[in-house]
Amino acid sequence: MAAWLFAIVSLVVLVLLGSVEQFIIGEGLSAWLSVAWLAPLLSVALVVSLLLWLFTPVVSRHRAYILSLQMVSFVAIVALFVIKSLYAYHQLERQTPQSRTLINATATIYQISDSVYDKVLATPFRQVAVLSNIEPFNPKQNSRLIHNPFANDDDFAAGQAVDLQSFEGMTVLLTADPKFAKSDLQALESAQPASILQVQLLLEPIKGGALASGFDNKAWLRTRQVQATAQILAATHIGTAQADTWAQQFRLQLERLRWQLRQHFYKNWHTLDGKQAQARAVTLSLLTGDRALIDRDTKDLYQLAGISHLLAISGTHVLFLAIVLAAMITAITDRFALLIYQKIPRWQIRMAIMVAAALIYAVFTGFEVPAVRTVYMLMAAWLIRYFALPTSIISALFVVALLMVWADPYVLWQAGFWLSFVAVVLLIRYENGHLQAADLHIYGWLGRLWQKLSATVSLQLWLFLTMLPVSILLFGKVSLWGLLVNLFAIGLFGFVVVPINLLAGVVFWVSPWLADLLWSISVAILYGLHQSLSVALTTKLPAVSAWLYAPFGMAGFVLAFLLVIWLILPKVMPRFLLLLPIAALIFLTKPVKNPRLEIASLPSDTPNVSQLLLTQYGKDGTSHWLILNDLGAKSLRKNHAQILTDQLYRRGVAAMGLDGVIVQTPSDIFVPMVGQLADSLPISRYWQAGNHQQLVSIRQQSCRAGMAWQQEGFVIRALTGWSEINDERVQYCAIEVLSDYPFSWQGNAAQTTEADAVDDWADDDSQPSDSKPSTKAKSQLVISTSAEPLLWQLWQSLCVSNNRLDVLAKEGYYPVWLTSWRADEATVAKQRLSPAKIYMLDE
Repeated sequence: MAAWLFAIVSLVVLVLLGSVEQFIIGEGLSAWLSVAWLAPLLSVALVVSLLLWLFTPVVSRHRAYILSLQMVSFVAIVALFVIKSLYAYHQLERQTPQSRTLINATATIYQISDSVYDKVLATPFRQVAVLSNIEPFNPKQNSRLIHNPFANDDDFAAGQAVDLQSFEGMTVLLTADPKFAKSDLQALESAQPASILQVQLLLEPIKGGALASGFDNKAWLRTRQVQATAQILAATHIGTAQADTWAQQFRLQLERLRWQLRQHFYKNWHTLDGKQAQARAVTLSLLTGDRALIDRDTKDLYQLAGISHLLAISGTHVLFLAIVLAAMITAITDRFALLIYQKIPRWQIRMAIMVAAALIYAVFTGFEVPAVRTVYMLMAAWLIRYFALPTSIISALFVVALLMVWADPYVLWQAGFWLSFVAVVLLIRYENGHLQAADLHIYGWLGRLWQKLSATVSLQLWLFLTMLPVSILLFGKVSLWGLLVNLFAIGLFGFVVVPINLLAGVVFWVSPWLADLLWSISVAILYGLHQSLSVALTTKLPAVSAWLYAPFGMAGFVLAFLLVIWLILPKVMPRFLLLLPIAALIFLTKPVKNPRLEIASLPSDTPNVSQLLLTQYGKDGTSHWLILNDLGAKSLRKNHAQILTDQLYRRGVAAMGLDGVIVQTPSDIFVPMVGQLADSLPISRYWQAGNHQQLVSIRQQSCRAGMAWQQEGFVIRALTGWSEINDERVQYCAIEVLSDYPFSWQGNAAQTTEADAVDDWADDDSQPSDSKPSTKAKSQLVISTSAEPLLWQLWQSLCVSNNRLDVLAKEGYYPVWLTSWRADEATVAKQRLSPAKIYMLDE
């Protein structure tokens, strides 16, 4: 029952937190949620409801009475979680700014930074801090500090009217980039826990929505109780914070120790080879949970190998240290203080030491979800044994999960929460199912070795398959290499690297040179592992597809979850019902048969870039074309090609590849990216506007007016593009798409304008009466984002009389124009096409 209670509560809380922003909380409810005694009152009510729900079957034998009380307590628990979620949301939102605001403030730092501010390496600074003494900041007197030459001071005027007193005590994420800093930010290099900074900030509300890579910045910051982001314009160190309570003092002291270890590992950082530095960075991460020194390439390598989970402080780290310390202390007690066992049982002393050690180490490593789960589970095991409670370990696990959600409802937005608890449930399920099946009468070391190896492989295969739906749902893809690499990596980290690391961490405060010797061993092991993974996975086997993508949408994820639930809890429903979701998944993976032209706007983390995927589902097969436009981007992000590849794989393009890629703009920012794309999936042709160096791995052509590609029912032709003229203004490649099928649009990036709005482009009263969206079976699209008037002027003088390049509304076709707000009006072309709808690609 605990599993079902957790499932229902999690679903209700996730839906509530995901949709509460769409509703307005009234003043009465807001005042009630602001009452100081509400939180402790809710906690007392939850404890009573949980005790009533858990122990009613123990104190009563009447079935009707038991069911009625459990139902009442069940509903009460769900209602309490709803109120607590609203309370948590209100506590965050009441100090969340609604607009950009310039302020002076005092920033107090209570934890180590997320990254290191280094002007030499140009690494940006990110630090969670608490603001106080907030005052308005005049941008006119300090305009040189703001990295925005086009900003209008009036844009910040509204911020001066904001009640800054309401922001007192708010938690923000401070950011600074040495590449754009206009003032001396040297104070950030020495910032550490307990530092107090006087700062000038550009305070901004958190932007919502997931990035193209899948990372949701707002959800991530909400799980850290961050209410806004703040760009640092100026900073000065003014003092050191003093703790108000012993608990805060203890936490600050642990954070200072983490910072000292980071500084120790950062010594001579600039003189290290990049790979040696990253081996040292991973060593620090495995010791303190501090991943600030790990770069993007190393994270990508671990993700490709399927061992990203090994970078986090897991429950194994915490439990290992707790068991070792408990064993050491009880051994000393056995030898020198046996009389203490007359008053306190040995197991209680052992459990007390384990809980204390686990709690301290969990706080020291940042109190991440796996570590917190381990601490709570140790406490639960202690209580269950002490009070002889009639409950199972799986029920205790779900109660612990409920308590963690109660402490912070936003923890449900953390991937680590789900991975941690699902993995433990799967391990328990696997152990219960295979412990009795193990053959304990195998003699000989070869037989025992074979049994252990087969058990390890079986366990890894079980975890990989059962965790697959969860991993794909959370990350969008899963590395197939993880099935192989985890077989030895888990043992290497768990039995070699982590013990050496923990031992060195304990020895460091007594003998730093001995600790450095132990850490050098750990660094050498990790350096060899990184080298081996890099060579094996990225150099020797580049053609092997390492990623597994789900070929279905959210409905497929739900069905996959049902499969996992039935595997974990086989007694809930008959096992033959597994055939239903399996059959549904097979049906979802089958291609859709109805013919149509589908246009999808693919999101990008690079601003001012348009990416369209044209897919024609025809009677004779499927065609995919990728249309790229530079709308003012200076460069692409480093991982742009990988993110775009992931998006294409999720849409099923990998099976047949791309029939073509068209880069309409003559800029060269897409050329190397298309080359990387061609290494990941087949590309039949590549049209590039302008004159550029030819790529070796792909057939590349200059996109010129008159070029065309066609198959039955599908035509793509270039309307403009004169690469023989040495002027980029006329090298842009506008294209027309003709399809025998109706088109559908996917994506939120487009803003549509109905046919009546065409008059804004041209004062023309000859709009056809049937230019409204209709049921016409064919589609005619023109894609043009060029901002140069000269392009369409040249087209008008050269091509209007040329039927092969003219743009005319065709009988029976539904005309659409795709453009951007910055594009030239192309008045004559629009008049001749008379588009029924206009899509803006830069919205």
